Amino acid sequence: MKNRPNTQCSRFAALLLVSTVAMAGASHAEDMTPLPQALEIELALSALPEHLQDEAAIYVLNPSRGYEIHRQGSNGFATFVARASTRFVAADWDYDYPADQLIPLAFDNVGVSEHMQTYFDIAQMRATGVAPAKAKARLRASFEDGTYKAPDKGGISYMLAPIHRAYMAAETSGALMTVSMPHLMPYAPYISGGQIGNDNPMNGLPYALNHGGEDTGPHGYMVIMTPTPQADRLREKYAALMAQLCTLNTNWCVADE
Repeated sequence: MKNRPNTQCSRFAALLLVSTVAMAGASHAEDMTPLPQALEIELALSALPEHLQDEAAIYVLNPSRGYEIHRQGSNGFATFVARASTRFVAADWDYDYPADQLIPLAFDNVGVSEHMQTYFDIAQMRATGVAPAKAKARLRASFEDGTYKAPDKGGISYMLAPIHRAYMAAETSGALMTVSMPHLMPYAPYISGGQIGNDNPMNGLPYALNHGGEDTGPHGYMVIMTPTPQADRLREKYAALMAQLCTLNTNWCVADE
């Protein structure tokens, strides 16, 4: 791989200019770009630090039913590859199930109890034929009535994978972008960028991950970028994985500077 800029924020800024961008088109469960299970498992595990991978629970997606346990864990962490994010839930744009969204996610036991269920619920609704607009309405109602609540203590979600395809501005549009930006996310319910003094996700400072509303909501996060040397080591380690993904779907190719 080519040499990268010496700061993670400059890399992210470049990716915003050159990475693949596409609107999430209308699709059903059967329209998702297939992800071979062995590749799905490797991608899911890449979200975690190496020392947590062997004992973490792994979930895989059954497109006809939703997420199923592949391996029981023993360290409190669980990982999976989300094929639909829930960051759109408070936004007003029309939601369609994405065909190629790809988000390797790992949660500690706090996130497993509170955050993970939203991703599993939308996958189950998609698999069983619930229309996208209805799925969005159900998710929004579950946040509003307290079914999905903020965690009662701190914790962390890891997204150290070398690639993900996700919303970059869910509060305004369903545009997806493919990026390589390994990071970690402490839970930070209801904070805003203004509260922490940073509304710019490209300046290298921690920022609040907006879930489509004015603040992060009950399942909010503070995003902390992985230092560039460590991020580059992760990209080198998973170079073959990234190459395989790129052959499956051109929207899963990350531009190299």
